[in-house]
Amino acid sequence: MIDSDPPRPRLAELHSHSDHSDGSFSPEMVVEIAHSEGLAALALTDHDTVSGVAAARHRAEEIGIEFIAGVEFSSHLGKKEIHILGLFIDDLNSDLIAATEQARLFRRERAHVIVGKLRELRLGVSFADVELAAGAASMGRPHIAAALVEVGAVPHVDSAFHRYIGNGGPAFVPKPTLSASEVIRTIHAAGGAAILAHPASSRVGEKAILDLADIGLDGFEVLHPKHRPAQQRRLRRLIVSSGLLPSGGSDFHGPGSGRTPMGSCAAPLEWMEALRQRAVENAHHVASLPTHGR
Repeated sequence: MIDSDPPRPRLAELHSHSDHSDGSFSPEMVVEIAHSEGLAALALTDHDTVSGVAAARHRAEEIGIEFIAGVEFSSHLGKKEIHILGLFIDDLNSDLIAATEQARLFRRERAHVIVGKLRELRLGVSFADVELAAGAASMGRPHIAAALVEVGAVPHVDSAFHRYIGNGGPAFVPKPTLSASEVIRTIHAAGGAAILAHPASSRVGEKAILDLADIGLDGFEVLHPKHRPAQQRRLRRLIVSSGLLPSGGSDFHGPGSGRTPMGSCAAPLEWMEALRQRAVENAHHVASLPTHGR
């Protein structure tokens, strides 16, 4: 009798990116990679855009993997930049689309200022170079880095961040963002669950997480490639004490320095189902509000 390997646990990848933001692959390819890794479900959570959701959903239906419409918003709590995922969202919701358009405008404005600083440093890069690097994607610092590589100002993307555009660099510019309360309200209006992304690696402490819970946060990522085991243990304890919901994801972007494999921090399906139920509850709550309260 031939021994067979035990079946792999069925998991959900709840944090991934395509080339509609700063990932390497098309939305369809991201879905195909998730399927090839044996994942039961995939959420596409591009930065400040849902433009890849329809194509990813269609491909998921074709090959038979559950698809979750998602987004990752940059936002702020006080002076702290934080990232909030929207899972199980209605990607056609008008409030959500308006918020993503505003967020992308903020990104373009920031890129203009960064390029100005780079030109003051006598680096031969233009905003047109950044637009070319970004294409139709939601513009970000990785596209500025790619433009710097293309014009020969730096040898590689990591060098661009290290020397010029990383936090504290001579061309670094803080990103204007929507407030956390605006983002959470928008996600709920779109029938989704609002999840704080990578709190440990972003240095978002317990008090800040509880403050976010007070304004409607539904949960936070326990599993993430940048969360060390001790940090995961602390976050699991906070899940128990706070009543917030756990989530997890690999923050998949594709190949490259510091990037992680699809499914490497995927979440148990029971976590996904609890998030789905919370999203349904949020949608029902929003629908029950008077028109002037929405």
